[in-house]
Amino acid sequence: MANWTGHAVSVQGNGHIRREIPCQDASGAWFSPRPCLIVCDGRGSAKLSHLGAAAAVRSFRSQCAVMEKRLENLLDTRRCEAKEWLRFCQMMARTVCQQKIELAEEHCCHESEFDFTIAFAVVGKRRIGFFQVGDGALVIQRNGVCSTVFMPDKGEFDNQTSFLHPGDENSKKLHATTMDADGVSGIAATSDGPEFLMFDLQSMAPGPIFNQMFTDLQAGQFPRQSSLDYLTGSRWARDPRGNDDRSLAIAAPLEN
Repeated sequence: MANWTGHAVSVQGNGHIRREIPCQDASGAWFSPRPCLIVCDGRGSAKLSHLGAAAAVRSFRSQCAVMEKRLENLLDTRRCEAKEWLRFCQMMARTVCQQKIELAEEHCCHESEFDFTIAFAVVGKRRIGFFQVGDGALVIQRNGVCSTVFMPDKGEFDNQTSFLHPGDENSKKLHATTMDADGVSGIAATSDGPEFLMFDLQSMAPGPIFNQMFTDLQAGQFPRQSSLDYLTGSRWARDPRGNDDRSLAIAAPLEN
């Protein structure tokens, strides 16, 4: 497998800063034993959702390390049935939801107070696995062309989406798939906060910014600070949803 690089950034939206609400997004990107990234977006109306999102990110990282042998079989071998990746994602859904249950017991409240959306990707030698619940987005670049893996789950009204709950592992709200890793030159996950400026909202086609970021990342010229600068720039004042938290997790193979 090629050497991958990348990072993850979550920044507080202007509205949350003004109201002294903590950043409800959480994100992560890791590259050992294999590249993986995740973005979770806590439900805005749940006061403790930032705890749920952060716990889900930590749990995802730990579970990927524990399940490395299974990930080898799923993503590195010549053949793997789609249902096997779905089973892994169902297991991951149960694992992160257990964090909600334990937090609810600790804080003496309902698990929905820790609601979050989730989008993650795990890279293998032959395949890349993707999973999503909610209105975040996953992006893949193949042969210089970027595309969105799943359409985000958006409801009839703004800020209406799907959240992950205990018992949801067989729900239709779970989106899981694998894609051939050949020719892939970048992957990314975002929360819904930056989608207005990073995607065409009607089609959810990734905007040119992704090609630029992936190119710079492959050349080793896109550090984490560059993502921070992008997500906190004045451009977000033009975004009608600029008050929302914004997250980006991004990874790409380094050029030889």
